[in-house]
Amino acid sequence: MMKKKLLFSSALVLSALVSAQKLKKEDVVGFWKLKEAGFYEGKKKVVKEFDNCRLMRNYAIREDGFAVYNYIGGKVGDCTPSEPRLSFWKIVDNRVQFYVDDKNILEEVVVTFNKDKTMTFSDYKPVFVKLDGDALAEKVTNTIHYDILEKQY
Repeated sequence: MMKKKLLFSSALVLSALVSAQKLKKEDVVGFWKLKEAGFYEGKKKVVKEFDNCRLMRNYAIREDGFAVYNYIGGKVGDCTPSEPRLSFWKIVDNRVQFYVDDKNILEEVVVTFNKDKTMTFSDYKPVFVKLDGDALAEKVTNTIHYDILEKQY
């Protein structure tokens, strides 16, 4: 009986590995504009309301290993761009890591390609962070945010 369970478990793991999306450099290189953003409340997706200023946020992911993130805030009629964030980027398994050096990761996101040719970046949080005595801070720290990005070119 134990042997059957082990074989079944091994088959599930192998199946998951085979069906997992394999990230390739050419799939993520390009100019990507924010289409939608939000977070997950349990398994439910909560979409943030964004005006056209915030929807101008974008990533330029270059083939040479550099990436530029442009953050735009404010409200329509008073859009406020921040200083562009220049970083390096690399693929790690099913994630993209934006970093400045080996010790300073700016952002690490799980990448999912969608049927409508968009790409979703979801926060990579490998472990649950326990904060004794502060349930709200614990919830905020462990919340998974996402950005749906649309390739412009």
